[in-house]
Amino acid sequence: MNFAETLLPLLPTAGGLVAFVGAGGKTRALFSLGEALTVLGGPVLLSCTTHLLDPRLEAGRPPLTLLLRPDLEGPESALPLPAAQPGLSLLMARVEPPEKLKGIHPSWLPALRTAWPHILVEADGSKRLPLKAPADHEPVLPPQPDLVVGVLGLDGLGRPLDDRSVHRSELFSQITGCAPGEPIRWEHLAALVGHPLGLFKGAPGCRVLLLNKVDRAPFLPTREQLAALPADWILLGALEGPERGMVMVKGIRP
Repeated sequence: MNFAETLLPLLPTAGGLVAFVGAGGKTRALFSLGEALTVLGGPVLLSCTTHLLDPRLEAGRPPLTLLLRPDLEGPESALPLPAAQPGLSLLMARVEPPEKLKGIHPSWLPALRTAWPHILVEADGSKRLPLKAPADHEPVLPPQPDLVVGVLGLDGLGRPLDDRSVHRSELFSQITGCAPGEPIRWEHLAALVGHPLGLFKGAPGCRVLLLNKVDRAPFLPTREQLAALPADWILLGALEGPERGMVMVKGIRP
């Protein structure tokens, strides 16, 4: 099964708001799930509360309608909201040259649910690195998401802790106990998942842990180590590449 097929049974049947945090595959997961939902029918809205690389510049992204609303960059107010459109739409505030888009304020997302049954939002930034630790202002979660998907890139295992492997490496060190330059071990990732200031910082409701890039990991955790992680559901696999696929290793399907 692929990522979308594995996650779809966890979504509310009438639609839902899903937030993606962490590093190592958030954007790929966002678009993968969005594309799968459009195949099932109905409009799907993608958005971001931080910054996003302009998908129009990236090969392999699914076709979408880009909606730019600079007036949604600030907190919610009495403004008209964009109407739902068929297929996949991406709602952002504005273009930030040369290649980024600025996201909308998270307070708008609950109101958007009245028109869009499925809303997927990237709520964290990671500078395209496999791992990260959140700063004081991160993640920028929307109110009352149905699912929060926390992503970890397992290709970060075994790499030395520095700014080339981890976004906000100093915070990662403080949270996990991994010293600068020390190889990142499984226990460091487990600490990041379980720490109140770690991967799921401030995340309400159902927490889904996505362990991505198993094909690039130098080693994998045992089932006992996975079962000990404080997440409602754990998905293990690869979002892209020849070994693309996903399995659920913790959680009971509804």
